[in-house]
Amino acid sequence: MSIVTGPIFQLAWVVHDLDTAEQEFTDLYGVDTWVRMPRMHFGPEQARYRGAPADYTIDASLGYAGGQQLELIAPVSGENLYTEQLARSGPGLNHIAWVPDDFDAALAEARTHGIEIAQHCTVTEIGMEFVYLPGGPLGSYIELLRLPADGRALFDSMIPDGYHNPWSRK
Repeated sequence: MSIVTGPIFQLAWVVHDLDTAEQEFTDLYGVDTWVRMPRMHFGPEQARYRGAPADYTIDASLGYAGGQQLELIAPVSGENLYTEQLARSGPGLNHIAWVPDDFDAALAEARTHGIEIAQHCTVTEIGMEFVYLPGGPLGSYIELLRLPADGRALFDSMIPDGYHNPWSRK
């Protein structure tokens, strides 16, 4: 059985510099608008990295290429999958994300396949939760998102006219 079905929600890259990465995507790939989320802090009460409590801060930026959400992540402090990637192989694709219809069932299915969680975070303010699963031969991670109505509405407000996010299924 598949862990997830349906369209990919997001592609995300880890970068050293958000300004440079945004400019590249804007100039060469037509991403006109970016929404910056500076200094997002994930403390030990809401984040785990490789099974242990984590404490880190990132800068992030979201944009859309047509109906495809793109995320750029620049680590600021602390140890996490993003700093790990930069140290190991440098900037590049970090994860591909899905928003499963049933987050808990998708996570349970991953566990039945012996897939361990590499990083787990919650954003309690909006009830969002996300896990990163190793992508095996893919090299990048697979992200599963629990995205409640407030989070979906936020992302729906960002998407360009004429497109929709996977949960809309128009």
